[in-house]
Amino acid sequence: MIIRSKAPFRVSFGGGGTDMPPYCLDHGGCVISTTIDRHVYVSIKPRDDNYVHINAINFNEKYIFQIGDNDYSTRFEVIKGVINYLKVDKGFDITIFSELPVGSGMGGSSSLAVALIGAFDKYYNFGYNKHEIAQKAYDIERIELNQKGGYQDQFAASYGGFNFIKFKNEVEVIPIKTSIDMINELQHCMIMCYVGGSHFSSDIQDNVLEGYQIKRKSFMESMDDLKKVAYGMKDIIESKDLNNIKQFGDLLHQGWLAKKSLSNKISNKNIENFYISSRKLGVIGGKLLGAGGGGHLLLFSESNHKYEVIDELEKKGGKIINFHFNPNGLEVWKIDN
Repeated sequence: MIIRSKAPFRVSFGGGGTDMPPYCLDHGGCVISTTIDRHVYVSIKPRDDNYVHINAINFNEKYIFQIGDNDYSTRFEVIKGVINYLKVDKGFDITIFSELPVGSGMGGSSSLAVALIGAFDKYYNFGYNKHEIAQKAYDIERIELNQKGGYQDQFAASYGGFNFIKFKNEVEVIPIKTSIDMINELQHCMIMCYVGGSHFSSDIQDNVLEGYQIKRKSFMESMDDLKKVAYGMKDIIESKDLNNIKQFGDLLHQGWLAKKSLSNKISNKNIENFYISSRKLGVIGGKLLGAGGGGHLLLFSESNHKYEVIDELEKKGGKIINFHFNPNGLEVWKIDN
């Protein structure tokens, strides 16, 4: 028997950063996000021994470890963490493939964790629901592996679709009710551009959390601004009024300014070059997806300038990622062989 699964990448529009503890536990946080038609794929096949054989297609790399290995300083620590946390008791062949670069700000490690938990849930008949899978993925990344970060990626990948997610003592996932016209127009105005570079988000999150630990006034004001941006975006999408759509771009810009104020590691000259150039050509607002430092820029452009912006971004060396919003979260299926 082979179990396959796929979990989507997420696009976070606003509120990112307010989902990080201890801030969200003390003050509450919220994000508005969706998932797209780019996925992390996982296949698992049981073995007759207690070794895990990983085949990472993107890296053209194979890696083997024994059940019970908890050395998380090595490669593929997320897979080790899932296996140890779920108390997997036998060996497996595990194949993974990602449709977007690792470390590019799209929540790929969380998508991998969600997809792998989903596959083992199917194999062992654990009976987890989407919320439980997301929570376990969070516990694995943030507690088992001690990686800094927030809650949003795991819940976005597991649930899928447009959601307003609130964080306090519990995580509440609220599906956003809107129209097909609004979704299509938002899709039409969006540009995603890979600008290169990579990041280890835990390092950037450490730097951001320093601001909270010393209770800087500017930090708290920026976090409040990020939450206001998320609520404003929710109102625009749920209004179903396409005349409000440009305000979504304005809020993206406001959110980007607030996010950059949290740490000098979030942006850099290369990112600013892409962003400022695109703003001169008709982009109303945008943001870097993920913690920062590199990866994908999400831009909201006036429709009559969109392709002019795309041309300029490509001339600067950016890679345009064609994508569509995807309402589906985690999907798992079985193959008997």
